[in-house]
Amino acid sequence: MRTSRNHDSGFTLVELLVAIGILAILAGLLLPALARAKEKAKVARVHAELYGLGLALEMYADDHDGQLPPVRANCNTDLAEHWCQFPVELAEQHYLPGGDQPGMAVNMADLFNPNHTYKYAAPGPYLLNGSPGGTFKLWVPSDFPLCSSTNGQWYSSPKEAPVRWVVWSLAPRPDSARSQDPHAPLASSSWYSHAGDGGVIARFATRDGLQVKCP
Repeated sequence: MRTSRNHDSGFTLVELLVAIGILAILAGLLLPALARAKEKAKVARVHAELYGLGLALEMYADDHDGQLPPVRANCNTDLAEHWCQFPVELAEQHYLPGGDQPGMAVNMADLFNPNHTYKYAAPGPYLLNGSPGGTFKLWVPSDFPLCSSTNGQWYSSPKEAPVRWVVWSLAPRPDSARSQDPHAPLASSSWYSHAGDGGVIARFATRDGLQVKCP
């Protein structure tokens, strides 16, 4: 007489593979959404930090007869990538925290471009390798502050330029064509979009001091 034994039922190999496949599909659907949410949160934080930088610039100008710090650039190989770094004057005079890394005299790192400060530009004085290099020219669209026009001109005089200053992040894809557009950061065609094709996140002030964020 053959006796029967009860065995605990378990997953078969096929069932296990099906379960793993379902989990992989769910992960594939959820991960892009989570990544977009994380990027959106960082964009919101960048906007908040750019607003603070704008306030620091205005405080500096109020204490210096309306004058803004000079724009900086370097042709030295070790600092060339730190073009338009945030002005060291704001750290030296305690408007912003100071940093101790090359190209980061101001400890305000771009969330999307680590080891680089947010960028700053304004029509007016320009320093090249720490020495006077003339005046900095900023491209401004003809329909400023809408900035949707592909026509515009370069301004080097603070008195003539419709924009007072601009600060910006190179956003999630710093090396993208939009972020590196020669008419960035004021051309709307160079602004960050949610389509994933890059672009800058910027904030500027009009000549009368009104701050505007874009996009």
